This record gives sequence, structure tokens and C-alpha cells, in this order.
Amino acid sequence: MSKIVHICLSVRGALKWPKPEFRRALKWVTKTGGEPYRDIDELREALMDELAQGHEVIPMGECDNFDFKTGCLGHPTEEATP
Repeated sequence: MSKIVHICLSVRGALKWPKPEFRRALKWVTKTGGEPYRDIDELREALMDELAQGHEVIPMGECDNFDFKTGCLGHPTEEATP
């Protein structure tokens, strides 16, 4: 049996991004529900809020088996039979 593992973003790593990287991230990092962040300061504040909640990583999409310390815990799949 194999499993699918979703990607996640390191909150501490993202907070170390230089300003140009934050500007680029505004195009692909969204709030829960898909709404975009208005500016770099709002995104940086949201990441700080995640750390304040004890979240080391955040999901980069939908994942129903996610741990905010370690990331996606995996989703078992059935292997295709030849």
C-alpha cells in the first residue's frame, strides 16, 4: 500500500523571506476560504498568529489528516494492480 502526502509551509521559514519573496507569495498564499492577503504586513501578521497558536507548519491546500507540528500525516491509497 502506498500513501499520498500533501505539502506544507514552514511558518518560521516563511517569516525569514525577504520582501521580494513576500510580494511573490501574495499571488499564491491565501486565507482560509481563498481570499488573498492585501499586503505583506497582513501576511506576515497572519504567519505570526500561526506561530502564536503553536503551529510550526501550515497546509498548502486541503488536507483532512494534518498535524500543525509535523504536516500531513498521509492518506493511504490502493495500489493499482497490473
